[in-house]
Amino acid sequence: MLIFNKLEFSQNFRSILEQAGQIPPFPETARELLKLRNNPDANLEQLVGLIEKDPSLAAFILKYARMSIFGYGSRITSVHHAISLVLGFNTALNLTMSIASSGCLKLPDHGALGRVRIWSQTLECAALCRELCHIMTKKNLINCELIYLSGLFHNFGYLLFGHLYPKEFSYLNDLVTRYPGQDARSLQLQVFGITHDTIGMYLIKAWDLPEEIAIAVAEQHFPDYSGKHSPYVKLIAIANRLLQSPVLTDGCPYVDTLILLESLGINELEAKAAQEKVQGCQSEFLTLAKELVA
Repeated sequence: MLIFNKLEFSQNFRSILEQAGQIPPFPETARELLKLRNNPDANLEQLVGLIEKDPSLAAFILKYARMSIFGYGSRITSVHHAISLVLGFNTALNLTMSIASSGCLKLPDHGALGRVRIWSQTLECAALCRELCHIMTKKNLINCELIYLSGLFHNFGYLLFGHLYPKEFSYLNDLVTRYPGQDARSLQLQVFGITHDTIGMYLIKAWDLPEEIAIAVAEQHFPDYSGKHSPYVKLIAIANRLLQSPVLTDGCPYVDTLILLESLGINELEAKAAQEKVQGCQSEFLTLAKELVA
């Protein structure tokens, strides 16, 4: 059993997070994709060229675009087809940027908090966030591509935890795997005094990603948050609740999901349909996650 001082560990961890040089830099491919994202004149050919420079990214985009949720299957034969016919420029860019970003962060492959489980849940959450955003009647509250990116990055605190403290993270992974009924965030607080949402916020800020993502990551377990960019927090919380992820229970069970849906202008029946659409592809998301960590 791992024995250490929780207060000392959390203070040391925060000290490391506050030193920019201690956090892995944004990977080069991800940086190029971010530049493209911030370039108003960026075009499809530039994005295809960047993705095709990395065979693993290109293969992933092809497989993602062939998922049953989109209905194209094997008719998608190129990265260009995947983006132009199925995913769209922004979704493809955000998806590949998140995957490229994770390359510098190492985790165990298996367990409740292993890379396979984390990536599977991440892909599902991001997909559901996007589906829910498209059925919102209050369109001005959220940018659908930013909430999709928030969903893709909301678990990155786990990745940084495992990268900086592999021994301690393996212990946490083992605890969450052995006690599936326990809330993973509560276990993190009890054992380490710091949680993945706080860790993730530092990472997002260090990588200079949009403020909406940093706040969504930091407050993801508190849908009663009412500060700046609160709709992003609420939608991440809704997606995780609908997906019923046992390791991502939020800290506000007293906040009714229906009230959260109404606050964003989302019809309950339409939300249920979106949930079923995404959950119907769980095995495909799991397969993609396994290929990502292979």
